[in-house]
Amino acid sequence: MSEQRKIIAENTADEKNNETKTKVNTVQGGTFSRENNEADQNISRSEGDNAEFYVSAENTEENTGGSECPPLEEGAAENIGGEGADASGKEEEKESKPLKLNLSRHIIAGVLLIIGAAVLFAGRVSREFADWFCFNIYPVFSGIGSRIWGIFPFSAAEILVALVILGSLTGLVFLIRHIIRHKGSRARAFLNGFSIAEITAAALFLIVTFNCLVGYNRTPFSRYSGLVLREYTADELKELTLHLIGEANQIAERVDLDGEGRPIKPCDFNKYAVEAMEALGERYEVLKTYYPQPKGAAASEIMSSFNLAGIYFPVTVEANFNKAMPVSSQGFTACHELSHLSGFIREDEANFIAFIACRDSESTYFRYSGYLGAVSYCLNALYGSVSREEYSEICGRLSPVILDEYAFRNEYWAAYRKKVTYKVSSAVNDTYLKANNQTDGTKSYGRMVDLLLAEYFGEQ
Repeated sequence: MSEQRKIIAENTADEKNNETKTKVNTVQGGTFSRENNEADQNISRSEGDNAEFYVSAENTEENTGGSECPPLEEGAAENIGGEGADASGKEEEKESKPLKLNLSRHIIAGVLLIIGAAVLFAGRVSREFADWFCFNIYPVFSGIGSRIWGIFPFSAAEILVALVILGSLTGLVFLIRHIIRHKGSRARAFLNGFSIAEITAAALFLIVTFNCLVGYNRTPFSRYSGLVLREYTADELKELTLHLIGEANQIAERVDLDGEGRPIKPCDFNKYAVEAMEALGERYEVLKTYYPQPKGAAASEIMSSFNLAGIYFPVTVEANFNKAMPVSSQGFTACHELSHLSGFIREDEANFIAFIACRDSESTYFRYSGYLGAVSYCLNALYGSVSREEYSEICGRLSPVILDEYAFRNEYWAAYRKKVTYKVSSAVNDTYLKANNQTDGTKSYGRMVDLLLAEYFGEQ
């Protein structure tokens, strides 16, 4: 009877051990689940290269006197690995992913920056390269951009600028919040934010280089138009100025004015601007390109506070003009900004191209706007070249309509000249132009007069 009980006890112990072993489920990937509701399983790992795992059950010890389960196979031990080891592996994997992502962003930003810098450098040291680029590469990028963004009737440039500002502020807030809440990952959060800003800045630099900066170094428009630049005397400048004043006075008699003496902006303003530039493209092959409609900026009052009459935005390849400034300036400014789309970025050339486009326009308004712009630049150039009495006598030849318009313009801009934004913007623009081979900075706008003189005396 005792022998039978002994056999039954041994069988019971074996069944208990088998039951305990079946309740350890090895799962692929190094994790395992515990489903033993009868007894807690204590898992321990011995140190050394040949690590082994042992499973003991308290209930089993009570029934069998502390018998041990045989060690699991070495392969099974490697799979089980333990929760701590698996969590650590996952943590390392999570930490490595952002680092790889940051590295890829740094590489992309670096490539974009190198391409942009190489193209810009090549354009500065080689006029032949700048010309080749402006004739072959620039038209492709600007043509695609102007057609895409030209679909929208509003200024896409303003929307993009607003989104960049809003996105930057939002991103900064989230970055600071993440750094405060997750102290252990501050460096990673900062690097992520920096890498996003880095790649965005590099992409913008490349686009601006392709659609704008190289154009500063191309062959001047005077070479393509057959104009010969030389030194002109004060008498020659005076002769040109009087000629332009005479033409402006005649057009002032025909332009439509409102009750306050201001010119009336035509309903087909954009159409006339594009047609004027397209007609010029038929005359000069280098100006033949796709011209989208110019766009009046919604934030025109802000532009005025920054001393901006218009702006060519190379990212969207748009010609934006300030629709809050006096109407008499808007036609000339629209054509000025559109001229940049032909690849001529220097301000004196853009002014001259805008003038001849307005002068030859079918619209009386555009002719009036163009002549007022040209006369204004000539008078500014003449101011220091003749005596005050002579200068006053020349200004006295302007018609009352034009004199009143110039007074209105001065009054409008005088309201902004004392603002800090006006002064800062003027200084930034001056520095920007000097950095792009226009050594006289904002005074380069006035070099339009040299082209006017070359054309006027070249035709005589």
